[in-house]
Amino acid sequence: MSPGEDRSLIDELLADQQRLSAVERFSQFHENVSEPVQAKHYRKLIPLSQPGKGEQYSFEVDLDACSGCKACVVACHSLNGLDEGESWRDVGAITSTTQSPAIVQTVTTACHHCADPACANGCPTLAYEKEADTGVVRHLDDQCIGCQYCTMTCPYEVPKYNDRLGIVRKCDMCQSRLREGEAPACVQSCPNEAIRIRIVSTIEIEERSTYEVSLLPGTAPSSITKPSTTFLNLRAPETGDSVAVDYADLTPAHAHAPLAIMLVLTQVGAGLFLFDALSRFTSLGATDIGLWHALFAMAFVFAGLGCATLHLGRPLQAWRSFLGWRRSWLSREILVFGAWSGAAMTYLATLIFELPLIIQTVVALGTVGAGFAGVFCSVMVYVFTKRPLWSLTQTGPRFFFTALALGSCFTFPLVSALAVALKIALELRVSSKRLSPFKKSARLLGGPLRKAWGIRLVNGLLGMTLALISANTPSIAPLAFLFILTGELGARFLYFQAVEVPKMPGGVPAK
Repeated sequence: MSPGEDRSLIDELLADQQRLSAVERFSQFHENVSEPVQAKHYRKLIPLSQPGKGEQYSFEVDLDACSGCKACVVACHSLNGLDEGESWRDVGAITSTTQSPAIVQTVTTACHHCADPACANGCPTLAYEKEADTGVVRHLDDQCIGCQYCTMTCPYEVPKYNDRLGIVRKCDMCQSRLREGEAPACVQSCPNEAIRIRIVSTIEIEERSTYEVSLLPGTAPSSITKPSTTFLNLRAPETGDSVAVDYADLTPAHAHAPLAIMLVLTQVGAGLFLFDALSRFTSLGATDIGLWHALFAMAFVFAGLGCATLHLGRPLQAWRSFLGWRRSWLSREILVFGAWSGAAMTYLATLIFELPLIIQTVVALGTVGAGFAGVFCSVMVYVFTKRPLWSLTQTGPRFFFTALALGSCFTFPLVSALAVALKIALELRVSSKRLSPFKKSARLLGGPLRKAWGIRLVNGLLGMTLALISANTPSIAPLAFLFILTGELGARFLYFQAVEVPKMPGGVPAK
């Protein structure tokens, strides 16, 4: 039809039908495409086949090719729809300590999809699964209660807590893309092809994951989780060692306030019930102990358990926490403390209704046993993280001395004073820059945490002194208890904040 020719409505409609919309043109373009259009650019960066038996996917990072541009971080953030400030991939750097000029290499890192993932082993709700066919460690968001325990058990700081959602989330290697033959966002976006996906034998992962080997200088031993990631072309300096550029950063770790309070209060309750039973059913200790002492212990039990729920991002889903009892110490702690609360109420009832002595004694033994079993589970919750300051030799005495110091304050004040003295001696050794085996913890206690450490020390020493005096003047026992309790709360906050957190190399810390 010529330009000047008149066109009817029918002609216009027929002409419109011949023109394709943008969606139709896109569909037509991709109709006969057998693979993603961009595959020619990244096909060599991902495997051409699925992992076989005894194999899994893994990241391979070329440190010489990584420029630290963070294109991988941006792509991961965009594709996964992460919140502002949330990141599943991080970029840090390592440097030589003595060589001049210094050797500096940037490092891009995400989840290592370990052969023995500590996040999955510690999760109380079974919110992690390791796919049998790909080896990818996935986080099940719907199963998560936001306890954040996996952020402590992972030695690489991979799981990230999302405040808005109240759950933890992490990299899943874009496994939905891999299943369709498409590269993960980080792989596809890297302009230098520094990140690749490779298939690796699980036997190879096991063999190279020893205590003496770590992924990069300054990172945790690979024996803890058996990470699958491989870093290529690490440049070793001719003199000295390589370290993360942020190795000297003295930012205190997360305080985990609800956990710190919960631990102290439950340990107080366990100690009070122990010495309540000793005083009530033996000729030892205070002879005029009344029902108030057991009621006081019960109050601490329930206050402590109530504080625990404040640490959860999704407290209404806390009922799931028993699911992981076969492998998670946190799940076991929750189950034991739940049973303990029932035993404690039963014990209190035997006292209120003045049941026969034999019944009171048996129930008291059960209550004391359950309480200290719960304290032991609390110890193991932190020992499992493999953080040096949270070792069994450090955590066990701290937690049990707290129970003894506060539990005996009204009935066995000399025991209370001795327990406080031993605990302070243990903490003084940790804080000494000369004697401490935990050098970074000592620097934290002598630096950013110096004021908090001083307050804890003053309260502990005052409480110990008052406990000694209360042996002859029982009326000041409540004051001694208050000072010791304040000091123990401060000590537990420092227990969390002064720990050296294992992680991958970070960037240059902000001043």
